[in-house]
Amino acid sequence: MSQTDPAPPPTLWIVHSTYLKTGDDLAATTPRHREWLDAHYRSGVFLTSGRKVDGTGGVLVCRAESETELHALFQDDPFVQGGFAEYQFMAFTPVKRGRALDLDGVPLVE
Repeated sequence: MSQTDPAPPPTLWIVHSTYLKTGDDLAATTPRHREWLDAHYRSGVFLTSGRKVDGTGGVLVCRAESETELHALFQDDPFVQGGFAEYQFMAFTPVKRGRALDLDGVPLVE
């Protein structure tokens, strides 16, 4: 790619978690899970995340090259290690974005 070629759009992922257990053990593990999340926000893999409104799990938006990369990363999640959650991964290629999101290779709609 030459210096004038635009960057290709990244592969983004919607990651859906489902809680397998609830209660005090999940609550006790949550601080370690949040530390794990923070490490991947700092690395640039995680873009946004939150708990589902119905309380049955969470949703993350991630940036990664492959599902294999994400599977390896999520094996270190304390929720996975403790058997508290399982994850499903769905890839997409963004074709538009709003001002709130800065993604090289994805056209801004103004």
